[in-house]
Amino acid sequence: MVLITTILLLVVVTLLALAMLRGVGLETRIAGNVMDKQRALQAANSSEDYAEQWLVNNVTPGSGTVCSASTFSATASPAICSNTLGLSTDALSAATVPWTIGGAAVGYGYNPPSGAGNLFTTSGGPNSYAAAPTVYIAWLGSDQTNPNATDYQIDAWSYGGGTSTVAVVESTYQIIYTASGGGGP
Repeated sequence: MVLITTILLLVVVTLLALAMLRGVGLETRIAGNVMDKQRALQAANSSEDYAEQWLVNNVTPGSGTVCSASTFSATASPAICSNTLGLSTDALSAATVPWTIGGAAVGYGYNPPSGAGNLFTTSGGPNSYAAAPTVYIAWLGSDQTNPNATDYQIDAWSYGGGTSTVAVVESTYQIIYTASGGGGP
């Protein structure tokens, strides 16, 4: 009787240990996915912040140009487009990445240098990104409430460690031009 009871208790303890081990593995995968999602979101936010600063430092009053894939392959800095992503991309949605117009990728790849290489390494491995973040700046025109202001739409996206994790962020940014100081922002 003692032998049968001991064997039953051993089976129950073994099943509990297996269930706990499986739960730990699942929680580890969940934590990894959350970390990857946060990395993608932070990279997208970083590239969006860069685009906003770039606008303040480089934009002059005027309009954008109609952008296509060749617009971005010919420049080493962001371009201001007169066509927004929602109206011109193949997918008709800024949430579908990579962004394409006419079947070719569009957007400025943001990957600043840092130390021995680029900030967003894309070489593979645990601390790597599937691709560098991408920024698309669209000129929305003069603001209706302030004649000295121009509105821009900034879309940015980034993958995490793999292409199954992606974050897309969008902002509307306004630059007000002043009459003093040469008419700059």
